[in-house]
Amino acid sequence: MTNNNEYSTTCQWIGVADYNVLKPTCCAPSIANKSYCAEHVWQVYQEGSAVRRKKDTRRANTLREIVSEFNEVYEELLAEGTVSEH
Repeated sequence: MTNNNEYSTTCQWIGVADYNVLKPTCCAPSIANKSYCAEHVWQVYQEGSAVRRKKDTRRANTLREIVSEFNEVYEELLAEGTVSEH
């Protein structure tokens, strides 16, 4: 691959048998816009992959920030007496 916007024309599957070998072991023609062949693409992009976990982590962090800001505002309103505690 020459840059992040271009994909290899051959499968870049490294395999799982030997982690010491860090070079493609398949080299079959890759699917358009992917770096893997039809046989290996499902293993790389399956649900629960790192990409999905990163998205889920970002969403969870965003939600935590919103809840934290909400709690700060609520505490300020409690201190001002604008709202009562239930």
